[in-house]
Amino acid sequence: MSEDVYGFLGNEVGIRSNSYEVLERLRLMYDRFYLGCDDTSQNGKKSGGDESRFRIQIVDNLASSNELFLNDNFYLYRLSKTDTYCRVTCKDLRTLIYDSLRACDPLTFVQGAVLRTICLLARDYQLIHAGAVSRGNEGIIFPALSRMGKTTLALKLVRHGFRFLSDEVACINPDLEIVEPFPRKVNIRHGSRMLLRLPLKLNAIASTAGTEEEWEWTLDIEDIVPRSLSNPCTLRYILFLRGFGEKPRLEYISSANALFELPKFSISPIDNPAFLLFKFAPLLNKIQCFNLVMGDLDETAGLVMQLVDRGRQ
Repeated sequence: MSEDVYGFLGNEVGIRSNSYEVLERLRLMYDRFYLGCDDTSQNGKKSGGDESRFRIQIVDNLASSNELFLNDNFYLYRLSKTDTYCRVTCKDLRTLIYDSLRACDPLTFVQGAVLRTICLLARDYQLIHAGAVSRGNEGIIFPALSRMGKTTLALKLVRHGFRFLSDEVACINPDLEIVEPFPRKVNIRHGSRMLLRLPLKLNAIASTAGTEEEWEWTLDIEDIVPRSLSNPCTLRYILFLRGFGEKPRLEYISSANALFELPKFSISPIDNPAFLLFKFAPLLNKIQCFNLVMGDLDETAGLVMQLVDRGRQ
């Protein structure tokens, strides 16, 4: 099989699959990380490949047996699809890690598994489920669960002159005290599109089956706001998104409280919680941490802008 090659945080990763749809989806989402395709000759020898390259193999048997397998040499994932749900099993070399039944799109599952692999390879970084933007050389991250407004708030701030780091993955190096850009494509739901009043083109639509309210648009950030991608920057603010209210409000929290809240949003596996707290404690002592309740989008963005502008002054 041919091998798609990506560069993630200093690690070269090859991805092989028998599924054109899987490979196309990964190329779409990780276009900025894509290094090219490495063809394999008929005798099985690589025509120009690196034998030391880390590899992920994805076998799509959904059409024949309703199963999909992913092997990244850390774990073996098996997804079994029914009409409504997918059962996901994950094993390492010795132990059953989890076995769960949930609504899950196979392509979304593959993206999540690849992201987990990146976390395991890039041990100097902690990946946090958060939106992330910058202003000047200062980074602001918004840790939150799904559907809490990360993408909408990040894009709103970018349209007000902030720079984009990610709408979903805050990539933090606690030793260097920086946030790295992680510019996957942005998935914009119908509700976010309406709030942001984005005039998206039809060729940018990657819709799911169903009504218009269930559609998603997949775009590169610079298709939305040209020249808006940020450089690495110093982490300065953490704003935990805490739901919605009539009016937006910021509530200061101590660095100690933030230290114990941040791991709850970790995408990276936490195999040593004490060590993680030890790594992040010096960093959080240097930054400002708040809970943010979102209200009207314009007012919420204005509140964040006032906070950052006061800090810069």
